[in-house]
Amino acid sequence: MKFIRPSAEELAVLRPDPLLWEQELDVRPAVAEAIERAIGIRAGCVYWRSRHDHLYALELADLGRGRPSMAMVYGHWDRYEPRPPEHEIDADLLALSIWIAEIAPSLNPPDIAKVALFAGVKTTWPDGSVLRTPDDRFTNLPGFPYQQKYVEVEGLRMAYVEHGSGDPILLLHGEPTWSYLYRHMIPPLADIGRVIAPDLIGFGRSDKPAAANAYSYKSHTRWLRAFIEALDLRKITMICQDWGGLLGLRILAEQPERFARLVAMNTGIPIGDPPNEAFEKWRRFSQRVDLLDVPRLMRTSIKKRHLSDAEATAYGAPFPTKEYQTAALAFARMVPIRPDDPGAYENRVAVERLKTLDLPVLLSWGAEDAITAPAEPFLRSIFRNVAPPLWIARAGHFIQEDAGEEVARHIVEWCRPGT
Repeated sequence: MKFIRPSAEELAVLRPDPLLWEQELDVRPAVAEAIERAIGIRAGCVYWRSRHDHLYALELADLGRGRPSMAMVYGHWDRYEPRPPEHEIDADLLALSIWIAEIAPSLNPPDIAKVALFAGVKTTWPDGSVLRTPDDRFTNLPGFPYQQKYVEVEGLRMAYVEHGSGDPILLLHGEPTWSYLYRHMIPPLADIGRVIAPDLIGFGRSDKPAAANAYSYKSHTRWLRAFIEALDLRKITMICQDWGGLLGLRILAEQPERFARLVAMNTGIPIGDPPNEAFEKWRRFSQRVDLLDVPRLMRTSIKKRHLSDAEATAYGAPFPTKEYQTAALAFARMVPIRPDDPGAYENRVAVERLKTLDLPVLLSWGAEDAITAPAEPFLRSIFRNVAPPLWIARAGHFIQEDAGEEVARHIVEWCRPGT
C-alpha cells in the first residue's frame, strides 16, 4: 500500500463517502498495532489511490488504550459524478483487507479472499452489465481491411487494428466515432511506423458497459492507459482528436517517458473554463436525444468530401440500438466546463506537467471547426517545441475524414529524421 498526500484543491472537489466503520478495532490488538506500525500513526488520516484511480482514506481514532481503537474507510468521489460501479469499490476494499492481512501476523490473506468469495463480493463486471456489438455489424467495411485484435482491460475487451512496423504511431479517436475514422491516414502513416488504432471502451468493436456510471473521465483515462501498458508501447507518436486528445494528453502528462511526439488535431485539455457557444449547442443537443443518428451526424459534419452510404453506415455499425450508445451520449457532458467539474482538477495538474516537456508537437486543425478553435492557441501556449501552425482550409471537426491523406502527408514529412 502506497500512501499519498492529496492536495487541498483535490480534496475540495471530492465528496467523502463512508464505506467501512470498525468501532472495536483493538479487540484484536495485534491487528491494530500492525496497522499503526504500517501507516506510522495511531490517530489521524492517511490516503491512497487504488488501481481504479479512486482516492481512499483510512481514519484512525485513539481512545487511550495504547493502540488505534476505531477505524473508518472513506471513498472520495467526484462531487458531481455518480458513485463508481460497486464492483470497483468492492475490489478496492478487498485489496485493503488483503493488505491488512499481509501486515498482521494473526491473519491469512488467502482466508480473506475465500471469505469474500463465499460472501459473494463482486470484483468484476456483473453478468449482463457489458454489451458487445455483434461481429456481423462490421462486415464489408469500405476502406478498412484490417484484422481486428483485442486486449483485455479490467475485464473488458478493447479492440484495435494495427498496420506497418517500427515505432508505434497511436491514433486516438473521439465521439461518436471509432478507429474507422482513421482509415485514410493509416496507409501513409504505416510507411513510417507501426500504426495502432484502438476503439475506446464504449465505441467501435470494444466492449460497452451498459450502466452510465461506468463511464467517467477518470475511467476512460484509466482504460486507455491500461491499453498502452498492455502493449508496452514506447517511443510513441500520438495522434489524437476530440476526446482522443482529452484522454491522450492526460496520459502524456502522467507517463511522458513513453512518448516521442505529439500530433493534436481539433482537441484540447479543458481546465474548467466556460465553453464557447458552438460547444454549448452540441452539448445541449446531445443531452436531449435518446439516440444519436451517427451516420447522419457524420454526413452533416464532413465539410470537404461526401460520405458514401456504406461509409456512413460504418460509423453507425457499433450502435445497433440506443443501449449501445451510453458512452457516446455521456462524453459531451463529461467535458469539464466549470472549475469543480470532474476532470478539471486533474487537467490543471496535467497542464503544468505538459509545460515541462520538450517533445516535438504538431497542431493540425480543421479551420471550419468552431467547437475546438479556441483550444489550438491554448495548446500552443502549453508546449515548448511546437511546429508552425497547420490549419487545413475547409476541413471541419473530423479532420481525418475531411483531409486525412493531406494531414498524413504533413505528419510523415514532419516525422522524418531531423524534424
